[in-house]
Amino acid sequence: MNRLIVESYTNSTINTILDDISKKYQIDTSKEQLDEDIPINEIKFKYRTYSECVKMLYKSAGVVNAI
Repeated sequence: MNRLIVESYTNSTINTILDDISKKYQIDTSKEQLDEDIPINEIKFKYRTYSECVKMLYKSAGVVNAI
C-alpha cells in the first residue's frame, strides 16, 4: 500500500525535505537527493504519494530531470 504524505515545509531545501520524509514515512529517498541542494520557500503535500511529492519538489525548484 502506498502511504500518502501530508506535510508542509517553509524555508527549507529539497534534500532536507526528502530527509524528513524519509524519517517520517520510512521511504528510501536517496535516489532523489540532489548533488546541489536547492532552497524551497514553501511547499505543501496534502495526501500525496511519494512520487507526486518528488515531482512537485523538482518542479517548484525548476529541476529539469523530474521523475
